Amino acid sequence: MQAPVDTMPVNQEGINMEHFIYRTANGRLVREAQLVQPLPAGYVRLRIGAIALNFRDLYIVRGNASRPRVDGCIPFTDAAGTIDAVGAGVTRFTPGARASTTVLPAWIDGPLSAAAFSAGAPGVFASSIDVHESTLVPSPDYLSDAQAATLPVAALTAWHAVVELGALRAGDTVVVQTTGGVALFAIQFAVALGARVIVVGRSPEKLEKAHALGAAATINTSQTPDWEQAVLALTAGAGARLVLDMGLDDSLRRSVRAAAFEGTVAVIGVVQQQSNLLDIYPVMNKNLRLRGVETGSRSMFERMASFLQAQRIVPVIAAQFAADQAEQALDCLSESPFGKVVLRM
Repeated sequence: MQAPVDTMPVNQEGINMEHFIYRTANGRLVREAQLVQPLPAGYVRLRIGAIALNFRDLYIVRGNASRPRVDGCIPFTDAAGTIDAVGAGVTRFTPGARASTTVLPAWIDGPLSAAAFSAGAPGVFASSIDVHESTLVPSPDYLSDAQAATLPVAALTAWHAVVELGALRAGDTVVVQTTGGVALFAIQFAVALGARVIVVGRSPEKLEKAHALGAAATINTSQTPDWEQAVLALTAGAGARLVLDMGLDDSLRRSVRAAAFEGTVAVIGVVQQQSNLLDIYPVMNKNLRLRGVETGSRSMFERMASFLQAQRIVPVIAAQFAADQAEQALDCLSESPFGKVVLRM
């Protein structure tokens, strides 16, 4: 729970200019002093070390053709840092421990519910945030704050699709659409599991980088628009056991055609602005499982963190910026770089 904040002079009681937040205002970000209050029982104070940006953050701050900007909020959700203080009764963390935030803090374990989905996370663009101890996950100790900040959305969504759905085993083929943040983690997780990865994208440079991450094959959609046919050719007609659909133009129809009998299509993103048509016949005739993937629970995050620790997987970071360069960071994000964009606090 974020304490109430107003812009106040430095010398007012309880205010220290070393503590700050950023709010959205007219499509920009405005720094304000933060009022630091005593911690309630069960809460911890997380000093933010780094923040990773998601495309959703662009819409929140600046809006777009279909989504109005949100003014007056503390933006961003993905952060990692160090516990500075703990309230009474806290048992999961001690001062000095490192932790990452979660984006669905009420989803601890089990199936996703309406209540857990609607319970939003606090904005993290601040020097520190006060949150209940249950909403944080210990960061893998080999990762820096910048690397650990990339985990809450991109990594966890990929983990949910590649691992938690139980659709992929060693030797299976998985199709990963695009080379965005979720996609790169999906490649890394699938390769670590011993799966064969086919990446679909339109940038030759990014597809070459995907090869370097372990992709066995790539398909350039600029040269091969009917990429599902290329997937079938690469799998001797069998198709992929798992297809990660990122919501590209006409992707869902192609995804189900690229999937193997008894395969799974995980619907992860909504990139395109038009309706994404579904060809129902392959779904029915091949006994496909069509499954939506919404980030993940805290328990999934903890399992993912253990896997990362064991495998020593390093997140791909495209660029890092200082907190006062957040506008430049958003500009960088809008250009769809290969890897995550991170703010160092």
